Amino acid sequence: FKVLLSGSHTLDEFQRWSSYLINVQVIHIGYLKEDEAKQLIEAPVGLFALRYQAAASQRVLALTRGHPFLIQLLCAEVVALKNEQPPSQRRLAKVADVETAVPAALNHGSFFFADIEQNQVDNVGREVLRLIATYDEGNPAPRQALVNYVPSLLALEQALVALQHRELIEPLDGGYRFQVELVRRWFAERP
Repeated sequence: FKVLLSGSHTLDEFQRWSSYLINVQVIHIGYLKEDEAKQLIEAPVGLFALRYQAAASQRVLALTRGHPFLIQLLCAEVVALKNEQPPSQRRLAKVADVETAVPAALNHGSFFFADIEQNQVDNVGREVLRLIATYDEGNPAPRQALVNYVPSLLALEQALVALQHRELIEPLDGGYRFQVELVRRWFAERP
């Protein structure tokens, strides 16, 4: 008898459950490889009628980084959008279609994004994410901007380690940026 549990929290965060999880084997599931992600985008089921321009498929990859749930979320919105278009436009997804689908994906995926914001990061981490989100897609927030923003250097360092551990941010050019553009956009839209 085997049970599969899936979640976004680590075993360290389940101290109350530790006696029940003694024999648990943890398997990290990360982003899909590019060819796996393209298959999910372009051929999620056999005889899938919608085709993606190469640039549109690449845009989905750029927005999701190969995160399986986010690919499905965004592509479902692309399909819904295409179904509302005239028949002559329905069969080919373009970059503009992908971008048009983003707001609906952020809205329909709000539980996913809100879980990150409310349950996976602490207050300092949340503020760091909000600051990093103010930088444009792919651009890192300079480390000095983060140091100036967070009063406690120790709290900042702990938040940066935790955010990297959760695969939300990554270091780049002496600063930090979001790993997944859709997550950045969620935090960029938060008040």
